Amino acid sequence: MAERNDYQPEDIDCFFFQYQTHCEEEQCRFLHRESCKSSQDVCQVWHEQNGCKNYSCPQKHLNRETLKRYFLCDQENPNDCCKRPNCHRYHEKVSNVDGFYRSANEVPVLAEERRIECNNFMERNFTQTQISLKSASQFIKIAVKFIQRAVQDRRLSGDRGKQYIKEVVDYEESDNIERILNLLSKLNKNMIVEQNSQEDSRCGNGLCFVSTVISCCFFQDLDSNTKTDNYFGASVSCFGKHQKQLMIDILCYHTWNEDISLAVCTALEDHPQAIALRPQVHSIAYPMRDNLNRPRGVRIANGKHQLHTPIPPCRKCLDLFPDIGNDLQQRNNAHPFWPYGNCAEVESLNRLLNAHRDISRREAAPPEDKFTWESLKNKRKGRLVHNLKLFKFHLGNKLLFYRPSELQNIA
Repeated sequence: MAERNDYQPEDIDCFFFQYQTHCEEEQCRFLHRESCKSSQDVCQVWHEQNGCKNYSCPQKHLNRETLKRYFLCDQENPNDCCKRPNCHRYHEKVSNVDGFYRSANEVPVLAEERRIECNNFMERNFTQTQISLKSASQFIKIAVKFIQRAVQDRRLSGDRGKQYIKEVVDYEESDNIERILNLLSKLNKNMIVEQNSQEDSRCGNGLCFVSTVISCCFFQDLDSNTKTDNYFGASVSCFGKHQKQLMIDILCYHTWNEDISLAVCTALEDHPQAIALRPQVHSIAYPMRDNLNRPRGVRIANGKHQLHTPIPPCRKCLDLFPDIGNDLQQRNNAHPFWPYGNCAEVESLNRLLNAHRDISRREAAPPEDKFTWESLKNKRKGRLVHNLKLFKFHLGNKLLFYRPSELQNIA
């Protein structure tokens, strides 16, 4: 965009009004227009004529030049970035203050410039983009077929079918672990996209729709001699550091039970075990080896053939939940490369605690502000926004999440 030096404050949108909660200036010189708050495009008329007479114009009267001239943070310079955690001014540099990510502010551009930028991004990432599209298409196709069959067999109500599948156990109506694992394994295998010789070796496996481990957990109350249902969960099913961070941050911020989210968040701060579980909470993990194109072993237990051989929890699961019961020797991985929150045990325990909230209690947190629940959530949100911007997701002022029972959810 060509630089222009003759934009006047009375013709420029106020950065604070557009991108912060409000403007604190009592007599602000800049425009406070609601009509363009959701837009990320620069008004073509304003750009070409140095002003636009339409006060209700749906596009921004703002660009990089005016942002730098009137709103740039005074701590930013070629050699440094802003270190103030709550600074509301315009920033062009990414900063990380005590674990809080602050991304560079989005800059509105002309619609044509945005189109060129998107095309260039697609060209630079053509192979990965194609793999992602193929994986997404495969996921939708398999999921829709499964839901349609469940509704046709009357194992899933039409209303639930219109929403989305929560758990295969609902379809199976069975507590038989082997039977459910067989179905999960089959679905998991069907999610894999076949590769061709021109594609990356991971192909569909590389982008988020298959899991390598399924976990099953339950609680056995010895006093009343009762046992809960089995609750199943899958490991975070995507490759890549930033992709895993995205998934875990979304789950912590929006999806998981608050106790589980708190446990993962504090572990990410190098302080594991934020919650304690009642005795006799059991968790068993099973590898889904089909998606690695390796045959599953056949294990004989009690005279019966078992296609799914259980594996012990990893070191990080035992850090998070040291009191979960398992009858297997710990895996030899004192420093597993995956992050806290990646494992299938976290998801299955989340489902268990959602159904039986009295099973867990919170441990005393260190007396530091960074361990408050709101502070931990804000860190996850900050890193989530930062990583989304790395993948060219242009975010507005709010994060939107999907729930099947609501048309729109705003964070």
